[in-house]
Amino acid sequence: MVKEARIREVPKGALKIEYEPEVDMLTVYFQDPQTPLRYSSEAEPGVILNYAQDSRLASIEILEASKRYPHGQLAAHSIDEFIDLRTASQLAGLAQVTLRTQAKKGRLWSIRLGGQWVTTRERLQQYLDSRAKRRAEK
Repeated sequence: MVKEARIREVPKGALKIEYEPEVDMLTVYFQDPQTPLRYSSEAEPGVILNYAQDSRLASIEILEASKRYPHGQLAAHSIDEFIDLRTASQLAGLAQVTLRTQAKKGRLWSIRLGGQWVTTRERLQQYLDSRAKRRAEK
């Protein structure tokens, strides 16, 4: 019950997942990675919950991640950050409804996470580049 209350407090567009192969640690950030931490607790062996100064869940660290998840799955989380389509529309200068339509059609890579469509900056840039290329070909 406490975990559910904490998860509801996650700000939209703040999810970031990083895998650090040199230390075999997967970190899921629910707030800015630079957020100062107040305290941490071990939920189970190798799973550490980090809380911000305001006592909200800031991140989860999973130690020995390669023993828990397939390598390909970890590699997919090595570098990029999820952003919601509202943020993506601001970055791209396109209407949010346009991006949502493109996501539903499969033209913009995205997934539904927590009831909202999210993509990554890299995938958004790929989509924008493909639009520019199509315009140049016309």
